[in-house]
Amino acid sequence: MEDFINRMSNVTVNIKNREFLIACEDGKEEEVLELAKIFSERVSKLSERLNDLDHERLFLLAGILAEEDNKNLLKNSGLDKAMTKIKKIAEKLDDIY
Repeated sequence: MEDFINRMSNVTVNIKNREFLIACEDGKEEEVLELAKIFSERVSKLSERLNDLDHERLFLLAGILAEEDNKNLLKNSGLDKAMTKIKKIAEKLDDIY
């Protein structure tokens, strides 16, 4: 565990004119910055539509909508059904062995 903590980096991201210092795995800084940019764009679009929402609720809503997008992508790709089948096969194998 200590080795993992020693391999952490810090990245500063800006979302809605607020800076946040985020820890990430060493070597993943660019990926975190890219994801933060996408999240920031989502937050900005929501903010334009929902002017009176405070930062916390705006961030929460953006996170929930991102999860909804992920769920829909998984569902539409068919991976959710494949994972269900794989789990059932694994359970049957566990019963056999």
